[in-house]
Amino acid sequence: MTNSSGKSILCVGQLVADVVVRSVDALPALGTTDLIDDLQILAGGCAANTAAVLSKLGADVRLAALIGCDALGDVALASLRDSGVCLDSVLRDDSVSTSGAIVLIHRSGDRSFFYRQGGNERLANHHVPDRVLQSGAIVHVGGAMKLLELDLAALFSRAKANGSITSIDTDWDTNGLWMKRLHGALPHTDFLFTNQDEAGMLVGLNEPAQAGHALLACGPKAVIIKRGPRGAMFFSKHQELDLPAFPVEVLDSTCAGDSFVAGFLRGLSLDLPLPETMRFANAAGALSTTELSHHGVVSMAAVQKLIDHHSPRANPEPAHFVPRACSK
Repeated sequence: MTNSSGKSILCVGQLVADVVVRSVDALPALGTTDLIDDLQILAGGCAANTAAVLSKLGADVRLAALIGCDALGDVALASLRDSGVCLDSVLRDDSVSTSGAIVLIHRSGDRSFFYRQGGNERLANHHVPDRVLQSGAIVHVGGAMKLLELDLAALFSRAKANGSITSIDTDWDTNGLWMKRLHGALPHTDFLFTNQDEAGMLVGLNEPAQAGHALLACGPKAVIIKRGPRGAMFFSKHQELDLPAFPVEVLDSTCAGDSFVAGFLRGLSLDLPLPETMRFANAAGALSTTELSHHGVVSMAAVQKLIDHHSPRANPEPAHFVPRACSK
């Protein structure tokens, strides 16, 4: 299941229509109107964002998701087509709505969300038949905590039977299930991606190294904790890494974590050494913040250029993002 683009990758899970609004420092008082710098409707969601960035990085990538037969679904698919993702496994169902989010971007580049449930919460294992699952030498589930009807343990058991590498990116759990949602799948998981806040909620430990070790004890072969401006940490039985972020001017951090995952999976698909894969992931995550959504990542060469210009020392102090004014 390899080709000149590296191992094939199947991204399963969240596809969201994002209504992106910036800059929003505070909501206007009731009955009043504030001006904003920009408003766009884009494809979003952990699986879709990761797939889009992987495609721009030259990977052979397919997306499996469930959306509605509605205008938001139309816009989301149009946005994804521009990135070159194979969409023949995205299913449309007129009995569901396309999951949607309003993304409010603060002037600092940080963001908050309003989320409406839809197809993500209805995606089930029968929506990912064997012919689709077997298309990925790497099977990645993006936004696992919102995929309420997807049996993660059963999906990954099938994927492992096919010889695939498996990975999960958690996302914030608005349903409060946390480890109850993941527990059965983790013994079938090669790489577990989560951010520092989510890791704390999963195991009740806020210190990232402690949380990483606790998550590793739950069954995955490796745990990667995304830490935003403090970089990322990797934990396995045989190796631990703590690599700093790359210093960039931040416009929008919405897709940083998804782009990090895409960078890691791209390195994995090309069999790059782990430290190089982690640096590439950090660079992809940082570069995505320099434009709206994940548009800051345009190619492998652009990510490598950031690495070449800002190669971190072996044990430097964590780099900090430098906020940029949102108006261009």
